[in-house]
Amino acid sequence: MSLNKVVEDILRKGEEKRREIIQLGERERDEQVLLADKKIQENRQKAEKRTEAMIAQMEQQEVSSAELESKKTLLAAERQAMEELREQALEELASYPPDKRKKTYSRLVSRAKTELGDCYVYSNKDDKALLQLPSGMTSGGIIPCRGGLVFESKDRSVRLDFRFESVLDEVWNKRMKEIHTRLIG
Repeated sequence: MSLNKVVEDILRKGEEKRREIIQLGERERDEQVLLADKKIQENRQKAEKRTEAMIAQMEQQEVSSAELESKKTLLAAERQAMEELREQALEELASYPPDKRKKTYSRLVSRAKTELGDCYVYSNKDDKALLQLPSGMTSGGIIPCRGGLVFESKDRSVRLDFRFESVLDEVWNKRMKEIHTRLIG
């Protein structure tokens, strides 16, 4: 064998080895790229899921917040309507004509006389002139109210409060649900 043939044989084997190494390197590179692409895809999917979950959570929080604010606004409007209705009812009671007040006060005086006997009677300044008190009942003075009467036993141990404000409060509290349902629907 000649030296040229040996050199050619060495070069050819070297070239084959180089191609094998290059092919092996390219396969490893392709595998690494595929693995990297797969990891990137997995990470992208995980990130998208996290993002979607965060968006869904934020949307839910916004909806809940809006619903809560809406309920607060509705409750405030309902409360305002109830307060206005109560004030209107009190105004109507306070604007009763004197003849109706006189009849109402006469019934209240009879009731108090039965329950308390001799007692003190309190009224507002304007209604004092409407009172016709039987014997044993005396004026106890003026009280600040829109109308109605307060009766107090002579020993001051028992009070019957029939001021318009008190009577309305009692009816209002007992029938609040019904009033609310009728007013708000």
